Amino acid sequence: MDQLFEKIHQLPNVPEVVMELLENFNNRNISVDEVSSSIKKDPNLSLKVLRMANSARYGAGRNVASIDDAVMLLGFDCVKTLVIASGVTCAFKELPGLDRREFWRESFMVANIAKTILRNSKLKGTLPETAFTCGILHNIGLTLMHIGEPEKMLRIDKLVEQGAIRSELEQNQFGYDYTQVGAELARRWRFPETIRTALEYQNAPLSAEPFSPYAASVHLASYLYRCIVNGKTEEEALSQFPADVRKPLSLDLLTLYEEIVELMRHDDDIDAILA
Repeated sequence: MDQLFEKIHQLPNVPEVVMELLENFNNRNISVDEVSSSIKKDPNLSLKVLRMANSARYGAGRNVASIDDAVMLLGFDCVKTLVIASGVTCAFKELPGLDRREFWRESFMVANIAKTILRNSKLKGTLPETAFTCGILHNIGLTLMHIGEPEKMLRIDKLVEQGAIRSELEQNQFGYDYTQVGAELARRWRFPETIRTALEYQNAPLSAEPFSPYAASVHLASYLYRCIVNGKTEEEALSQFPADVRKPLSLDLLTLYEEIVELMRHDDDIDAILA
């Protein structure tokens, strides 16, 4: 994996304000005014955050005219994740070998489903907005692998379209997979360990020590996303639902599934996200 990162001469950089937020990710005492001031220092990022804040999913008909309005109307944690999401999509303006719109559409849908899962979880001490951040980043390792190993990755992509398991193909070909690459990028970006663990263990959440509700939420979100986009019925999706991963989160499956189906019926706001 070190060889992969050596091939990529310049890693994508996230904006400085995103780095500041991530350094204070778990600091509940950080000043809202301090964060708003940091965001305003980056006009392009501020504009992108406001576009997202006014989108159908977040704006809900409200006029969010400033970063201060966004914090007041949407809440501090929501704005923080919008800034992180905006910064990450800005960092990856080009995705060689990938459909940029489809890539980020899936990332944002998995993020919203993961957030919904933890909001419905009876497990104490979880933060739905953190699950959203992990969901945004869950496939980020793919982008670097496409940059560093474009020909091999395109062949793997074609096999995945035919039903092969991506992580198995990547492990066989490279000795690592996109989850490990994503976790390593998060480490180099100095992301919190909570996020790094979620990215690395998203395909095997019960292997994380201690248990990571964020890895579990991304795992289940990816499963539900695939079920819905592939046209599986509710009965099919729920009968094959990973019960061992669901159990620690203590989820009401029927209520959760109905909420997620409704979530995916709404406008995905992808154009506001990528503008």
